[in-house]
Amino acid sequence: MNQKRVFLKNAVFMTLGSVVLRFSGLWFRSCICSWIGASGVGVYQLIFSIFSLGITACTSGIGLAVTRMVAEGKGSRRYLRGCLCFALAMSFAAGAVLLAVSDFAACRLIGAPKAAAPLRLLAPGLPFIAACACLKGYFFANRNIIVPMIGELWEQVATIGISYLLLTRTSLPELDSLMIGNTLGEVAACAYVAAAFLLYVRRHGFAEEDGTRTRVLHNILHIAGPMLVGSFLRSSLFSAENLLIPAGLRKYGAGGTAALAQYGVMQGMVMPVIYFPMSFVSSVAMLLIPEIAEAAARGKRNTVRYSAEHAFRTTLMFGFLISAGMIVFADEIGRIFFGNEQAGNILRIMAPIVPLMYLDNVVDNMLKGLDQQMYSLKYNFSDSMMRVALISALIPVYGIRAYLAILFFSEIYNASLSISRLLKVTELKVDILGWIVFPAVSGALLYYVLTLLKKTVTFFI
Repeated sequence: MNQKRVFLKNAVFMTLGSVVLRFSGLWFRSCICSWIGASGVGVYQLIFSIFSLGITACTSGIGLAVTRMVAEGKGSRRYLRGCLCFALAMSFAAGAVLLAVSDFAACRLIGAPKAAAPLRLLAPGLPFIAACACLKGYFFANRNIIVPMIGELWEQVATIGISYLLLTRTSLPELDSLMIGNTLGEVAACAYVAAAFLLYVRRHGFAEEDGTRTRVLHNILHIAGPMLVGSFLRSSLFSAENLLIPAGLRKYGAGGTAALAQYGVMQGMVMPVIYFPMSFVSSVAMLLIPEIAEAAARGKRNTVRYSAEHAFRTTLMFGFLISAGMIVFADEIGRIFFGNEQAGNILRIMAPIVPLMYLDNVVDNMLKGLDQQMYSLKYNFSDSMMRVALISALIPVYGIRAYLAILFFSEIYNASLSISRLLKVTELKVDILGWIVFPAVSGALLYYVLTLLKKTVTFFI
């Protein structure tokens, strides 16, 4: 099977897997909303905002380091062992910190003392997340996405199943049950991926040892180091941003519960709906990393340009079509999934920025494949700094409307920088008609067709 057919096969499988994952996650999120309410979802999101710092510390850049080094021909046992040791060391350190600060974070940052126990229950999952990230990176580099995808599906099934059993069959607090389910889901996923990895290397073996310990560490830090530092700083700002939103809404005049509910609607309901269709493009974007890395390493600049051009064209077309559908059916989506009218209203407001959000995700992945991750990190860091400053200044004055405006401005700023960098590196010329005009017109036509169909169905019903 030639390389192009392998890529297409992997893209189809990964896309289908991502759709299943995101849809089941969206369904599970709707169940969580019915169990703990909008304010509970707000606390749930804030807990994961803090936990994400630990995940960033032990995974950021390490999966990419494995993928890049294997794709570039450095796939020896020594390199993988070095990545695993690095990731596990970071995970144990992050877990210890999370356990130590759980009470402070719950009371002073989240404003909900009941969040301390859930934070502690999440900490043991970090080593399993770290190890899984390394092993998945190895499979991605070898064009084997079946094992990582099945691992993620198995994690989702285990998380949902265990959480449901704990919520319905025990007297544990709801948040504790959800966090135990999440941690055990990570353990289940790591166990599967590790077993699959051992079988894979027994069959295919490792490359010859091709580097000293010093060289291995240098290569790991060259790729993972900048991403770790930059991603951790950005993740810290992202966590600060999420913590500042309900605080700002309280200053605007919302009560504590109402502020958490508004935050829960935005981050726990609307954003998962927006990100759900992204599974169709993000999976292909992940697969582009080793493809572009290998093409760039071999000097195949035309292949890199073709991949970038095709990504621009298809992503924007898909984004405009999805945006049109979200605008037309926003009320129905909010009502069916969450039983919340405000979720539909906010989704309709956010829908026009969807094409740029999807393109930004794809462009960031292509930049990683071209060894341009430092630029992505600088853009993301400056974007996060700006968002934190704007949220601190504007939300206490203008409320949730200010946050929506900040999201629009932030996405335009970040995407513009990333796209400009990719165009410069690939020496690609912008095709305004093919990339922007035609997709935008197609989205507008779909909007009018769907609106007409909706009105027709409503009339006869």
